[in-house]
Amino acid sequence: MKIQNNRIVGFIMLVIGLGIFFYWGNILSKMVYLPFSGTTTEAKVIGFKSKGSKWIVKNGNSGSKNILTGKRPFFEFISIKNELIKSHSKAPQIFVFFNYSIGEKISVAYPLDNAANSIILNWREVPGLLMMLAFGILIIVVGWSYLKGS
Repeated sequence: MKIQNNRIVGFIMLVIGLGIFFYWGNILSKMVYLPFSGTTTEAKVIGFKSKGSKWIVKNGNSGSKNILTGKRPFFEFISIKNELIKSHSKAPQIFVFFNYSIGEKISVAYPLDNAANSIILNWREVPGLLMMLAFGILIIVVGWSYLKGS
């Protein structure tokens, strides 16, 4: 199949690649600056994110039957305003070896004015984010080559 208009394809790929890069890059940047600009506390893993916005609790290390994928943990913590906050990991979990366990204590950071916008501070969050950033860069490069090639 021959692509008739390389510029349109390149532009669309460039926009999609930039969107992917900035979305996941924003989450990675929050892991860097929120410990300094917000507040940090300890949270407890209470379950795992399933399809949609539901969360499930299982006794074990995973929230699903597929043991080869990572699970996004749900966690809860008490904010500085003494509110119980429940949230989940925003980063993609890609490896089974990096899974969290129910009841595990983790560090989270959040802005002082919005505790619901918390993020997990753990090295297990980084591989999935880096993979998505690399995917975004790949799409940007391919889109740019389509723009330059026409």
